[in-house]
Amino acid sequence: MKRAAAVDDRQGMIPIDLPPGPRLSSDERARDELLAIVETLASARTQPWSARLLGWQLRRFDTLKQLLTPLEAAALTARFEAELDRLGPPED
Repeated sequence: MKRAAAVDDRQGMIPIDLPPGPRLSSDERARDELLAIVETLASARTQPWSARLLGWQLRRFDTLKQLLTPLEAAALTARFEAELDRLGPPED
């Protein structure tokens, strides 16, 4: 005797419209580039970039940090901002 598959209302539908979850691993090249930017600032005694170059570095940093996990991006952003605060505005 064959039985028809019973429909179980307790099992919900699989939502396919969910946004993607957080990244599970960081892009190594992006992380290395961001670390190089932070290390450049950390080793400097004065602002190493002009205002124009600093603006470019800020945009580059924002773009590259999107390739990291949220936790790594937050940690590097905090270090980056702390170094920028320490060095002050660029002299032009």
